[in-house]
This record gives sequence, C-alpha cells and structure tokens, in this order.
Amino acid sequence: MKKRTKIILITFVIVYGVASLALQAFRNHMDNEVIHYLVATRDYKNEDLYKVYTQIGKAPVVSTTVIFADEPNARYFYRKEKDRIYQYSMALVKRFDPNYTYKHSEETLP
Repeated sequence: MKKRTKIILITFVIVYGVASLALQAFRNHMDNEVIHYLVATRDYKNEDLYKVYTQIGKAPVVSTTVIFADEPNARYFYRKEKDRIYQYSMALVKRFDPNYTYKHSEETLP
C-alpha cells in the first residue's frame, strides 16, 4: 500500500471515530436533558422511566423517545427547540389503536 493511501485511510478512520464519539456524546446529553426535564419539571422519578433514547433522523432531526415503566407498550416523543423541551407526539410500540388512552400525555402538544 502506498504511503499516501495509508495516510488517507488513517485520517478517515480517525475522523470517523471522532464523529462517532461526538454523536454518541450528543445522544447521551439529549437523553440526560429529557430525563432532567421529566424529573424536575413533570415530577417523575427515575424509576418511572423504563427506556430513554435519542435518535437522529429526518424530521424532526433530533427526537428523544421515552417509554414509561408503567406503560411499556407506548412511546412518547420529545424534542428540544430554543432551550425548551416538550412532548410532541406519542405512539404505541407495536400496533395502532385510535381509542387507546395514553397515561403520560402532556396537555399542551404543539
């Protein structure tokens, strides 16, 4: 392998590694911000939260999903805009039921 090819390959691996670490750090930061919002503002306890994870996708670009321990079949979606965290949607994990009553629906959805 030529020296130039090795340098390009090593540079690519380093850039990819740094970008992956930065992305994971951002996801962890968003998870923690949503958890803090739920605990400090909405009066939940950490044990009330079954799963919290952040995904980066199309629209919205960043979305944090929360599954509550007492309602493991429902997902609640949160986002952060201009230092404000809010719930913008909810959905069942495996099926669609228009008559389902969500336990943790926030009263003001945008």
